[in-house]
Amino acid sequence: MRLWTVEVGDGRRELVPAGARLDRILAGFDWEASSRMLDSADGALEAAVLVTHRSGSIGTVTRVEVAVASPGDGSLQRRLAEWGLGLSRAAGATAAQVWRPRGQAMDLTGLGLKPVRPWWRMDRSLEGNLPAPIPVAGYRLLVGPAVAPGVWADVHNRSFADHWRYSPRTEGELMAWRPPELSLLAVADDGSPAAVTLGQMESYAIDTRAQPVGIVASVGTLPEHRRRGLARWLVAEVLARLRRAGARSASLYVDGLNPTGAPALYRDLGFEVAFETEVWEAVFP
Repeated sequence: MRLWTVEVGDGRRELVPAGARLDRILAGFDWEASSRMLDSADGALEAAVLVTHRSGSIGTVTRVEVAVASPGDGSLQRRLAEWGLGLSRAAGATAAQVWRPRGQAMDLTGLGLKPVRPWWRMDRSLEGNLPAPIPVAGYRLLVGPAVAPGVWADVHNRSFADHWRYSPRTEGELMAWRPPELSLLAVADDGSPAAVTLGQMESYAIDTRAQPVGIVASVGTLPEHRRRGLARWLVAEVLARLRRAGARSASLYVDGLNPTGAPALYRDLGFEVAFETEVWEAVFP
């Protein structure tokens, strides 16, 4: 947390995860096997690397997370990334990723990695006019407790199954910490699920955004219901709800190469790219 805070202050990292989010990321994390810490000569923590795992359609994918107190020439980050890649391969991972904020001094060449994705955080203010939530004919909105258990994860997983490197989520993983009033599901007139959008509130100690921040997450539509305006409706609706809940700005995350055209939709709803991360990946035989 200290290293991440230093990196955010220097503009080398997007944010320090909020406590609840960090708890989810590191639930059951094996510190002994999957992390290394490096002290400086005076005993202060100088750098750290964590390797997390998740399962997807191609098998286990690891994420090698490197943090350093001082960027230097990038050689220390490279050394730690190389250790994380070696651990990933030894643990039987199918692929390993290093997420590098654009412009960060971390030389990843020659490690078997290649840049595969731009990953964007898009922001907008919640002051002033917001896009109007326009219902889509033939569909109705369900909120929070009106949705039967298990439906959230089912719709989410089917909506994102064709997205790059998607990992299925359980109901508990997906809905933990989600306020019911910010959990939206569009269903067809016959009651069959069609689209989902989930919101939550976060506050960050070191951040240029107006706090608290409303996070728009899991904007997904089942393939057979796409191109009908459902995502636009649900995102506009959750923005209004986030503002009523006290959020002063809103953010969402999106694959810059998303094949559904999501970035264009978000721009049309007033979002702009505020932070870009390069995803580098090595795929192991």
